[in-house]
Amino acid sequence: MDTIVLGTDVESGDDFLLKIPDLVTGRTAVIAKTGYGKSWTIRRIVEQLLEKGYPVGVIDPEGEHSSLAEVFDLLVIAPDGDVDLTKASPKRLAQVAVKGVSFVLDLSKYDPEVASDLVASILEELVKIGSEGGFLVVVDEAKELAPERGAGSTLGKHASLTVTWLNTLATRGRKKGIGLLFSTQRPQLVSKTLLSQAENKIVLRVEYSRDISAIVEYLGLSREMARKISKLERGVAYVEGPFAERPAFVKIGGVRSAHLGSTPSPKPRPPPSLKEVVRFLSVRPEVDITVESKRKELKEEKSLRKVKVSKKEKVPPKRPQKRIVRARKRVAIRSSEVWSLPPARLNSKIVRDLVAKRDEMRELLKTLESREDAMDEAVYDLLREEYEKELSRLEEDLEPYRRDALEAVLVLEAAIEDRRNLIETLSSKKTNPLRKLLVRWRIWRLRSEIKSLEKKLKKAREIQRKLE
Repeated sequence: MDTIVLGTDVESGDDFLLKIPDLVTGRTAVIAKTGYGKSWTIRRIVEQLLEKGYPVGVIDPEGEHSSLAEVFDLLVIAPDGDVDLTKASPKRLAQVAVKGVSFVLDLSKYDPEVASDLVASILEELVKIGSEGGFLVVVDEAKELAPERGAGSTLGKHASLTVTWLNTLATRGRKKGIGLLFSTQRPQLVSKTLLSQAENKIVLRVEYSRDISAIVEYLGLSREMARKISKLERGVAYVEGPFAERPAFVKIGGVRSAHLGSTPSPKPRPPPSLKEVVRFLSVRPEVDITVESKRKELKEEKSLRKVKVSKKEKVPPKRPQKRIVRARKRVAIRSSEVWSLPPARLNSKIVRDLVAKRDEMRELLKTLESREDAMDEAVYDLLREEYEKELSRLEEDLEPYRRDALEAVLVLEAAIEDRRNLIETLSSKKTNPLRKLLVRWRIWRLRSEIKSLEKKLKKAREIQRKLE
């Protein structure tokens, strides 16, 4: 059976292998807190598969994996990449993908509505046509495409479309030969339908009690194992599932850059020429409807629904309604308001009390973690959940003040640089003696203003540090 090397078994020091058939057509979850190797692990797996000739489609919400194209022969899908799918066909991309073409879809360069349409069209076609040789869809940070109800996402309301098709792929893709590997930093915020389908698990360090509860409940890990996972070193993962011979703790290696029917046997195959693929994707299909043409049709339908008003029945134009919510105006860098920065409210008793409570809660969490071994597990989990809930509330209350502090720092920095630019401009001017005296006086005044603004900036930065 064909395998890839995920890394090194921590206990034995041997290579830890993953079985490609169970990986390429299976459901795999990669979970880790920020900075502990989630994206690195994904890149390790993708690179190993590409080296062996297995095609992979990476759906990349944050634009982190386009650099794979520097080492491997694959398409970068983006407005400035090999193909811009708003001017081509998402369904045709799916059709060439199952024939052996790998791609990275960089969603960070598309608007949320367009991004969700593209992902939904590709996944829908993949589920429809399937792959005899197997094809792996990789989603880095599933929370952005498949958030649990009520959780935030960069796609906003448009995520409802992508979560539907990712859940469909997770439940129906196996018998079609389409596998799914997804990652997340916060399993608590990912669709539980998606999470519960993962039979293969690669879990790096996870600390938050709610995330630990999610992997215990939906991934089937024991509380004892979850406790060990919360203390893992960076780059070490607990791995288990059908794609591995046995459960183990694995140091992830380096990187360069089926029921309800039989599961198709994955096999490597040479892809078509990428030049031919680009040409194929870029030709406007006669039947296939692209995202751009869908929008055009919707506009035409809306225009047909409008009631035509005759000249005799002219309707008086509606007065524009006043906005109830007004956006707070940014302070102009040369206005008198700049001298009132940072705002007095940032040093008010309310803010000082919030900061004190927030700092106290952070210290309580540190103390709790240091005493974990001396406490009953259930008591520890309860306290951690309560502390985190209270800390989250305090951080939320402080957020508007943090924004105000950041705004004050930016405006003051801009005001200082503005005056420095004025001084340089005035100094370079050639004028008559009388005018020169006026210029010197103005430069002296600007330098005095800079000194005053620098004091205000120092104060604003101190407040900003306290609020962080």
